[in-house]
Amino acid sequence: MKLENVWMLLPGREVAFGEIETEGAWISAVRRASPVPGAKRLVMPGLVNCHGHTAMTLVRGLGGGLPLHRWLEEAIFPVEAKMTPRDVRAGAVWGIAEMLSGGTTCVADMYDFPGETEAALAGCGMRGCVCRVGLSFVPGRLEDCVEFTLAPSGSSLVRRDICIHSEYLTDERFCRALARANADGPRRPLHVHVSETRKEHEECIGRHGMTPIAYLESTGILDYGGYAAHCVFCTDDDFRIMARRGVSLVHNPTSNMKLGSGFARVARARELGVNVALGTDGCASNDNLDMFEEMHIASLIHKGLANDPTALPSWDVIEMATCNGAKALGMGDIGEIAVGKRADFCIASLEGVHLAPCLDIPGLVVNSMHSSDVVATVVEGRTVYDRGAFTSLDITAARSGLMSAVARLGLASV
Repeated sequence: MKLENVWMLLPGREVAFGEIETEGAWISAVRRASPVPGAKRLVMPGLVNCHGHTAMTLVRGLGGGLPLHRWLEEAIFPVEAKMTPRDVRAGAVWGIAEMLSGGTTCVADMYDFPGETEAALAGCGMRGCVCRVGLSFVPGRLEDCVEFTLAPSGSSLVRRDICIHSEYLTDERFCRALARANADGPRRPLHVHVSETRKEHEECIGRHGMTPIAYLESTGILDYGGYAAHCVFCTDDDFRIMARRGVSLVHNPTSNMKLGSGFARVARARELGVNVALGTDGCASNDNLDMFEEMHIASLIHKGLANDPTALPSWDVIEMATCNGAKALGMGDIGEIAVGKRADFCIASLEGVHLAPCLDIPGLVVNSMHSSDVVATVVEGRTVYDRGAFTSLDITAARSGLMSAVARLGLASV
């Protein structure tokens, strides 16, 4: 593949014009050239969604207006209890289609029936991390978690990590046992929800005399790093633990605002050495999988909170959605447009009326661009989305599968 006369977002925060060549799954050449008048394509690294529940497309928007714990217990858990593997596969495929069409090339997914999401990712040509969700109250779940993580994924695009849902849905025995099994076997990073609400954070202190991050560290489950979603109420000491243990903060600004949870202290986490990435969370608490929107909202809220227009500048946010996300997932070969990196990138059109004039391309990406401006998405050198068409999935069949699952779950959709 050869892309000529394109604008490029390159490492070192460089905006350049030129061409990109790929050879198989890899970027083989990046050449700079003088800009050609009228060139209106931008190539940027594929976006990395570091925390999602992809199959929750099935319950998009369900339970709107409820705080987190009521939202889970009254709206989400009852429907999820009825989901079958086939339902999850249908929801995952639909979510993958949404992400690919918006330039997202990799997702860290946490949901039930992870083998179905894994198969959906592999079949649709999308990169991802999946996990068996750790829950203490489910008989045999610890053994399931270990068995799933130890087994090969069957796809070079998909990796299996360890996971607990949260401190409040697991107990210490479970965490310590999973930590021991991980140390003896795969040594994978942990995917987890942490300190999403004040209630969760303070109740953990009441149970253990420690914050969720400090408690998790004490069990050994952070020994091989991880990526922690939300982290709204994390303390400075929590951030120091995360930096020391290689645990990334996955910022979910839209979800946290919709559920009224609050705002993660991203600036302070970065000051204390924590890698910060971005994630959409699931479609019931967002209610989309649009990483461009996530970048825009992240940029705005931290300027407003700090009363400082220089807070979290555009390049910082772009890196949170690309190379920082790759670092969070331990994928050093993605997240940048550079020779020797994997050919995971998206191509956006700069021709939209909302993108002219193009005076500051990084600023446009964060503040003006929409996922609908993406015209092509490439994973491993393969074009999986091109101008409204998917080359790796049947979108008509995917829609039919989604709506059949929604109907079977007893949900109404127009």
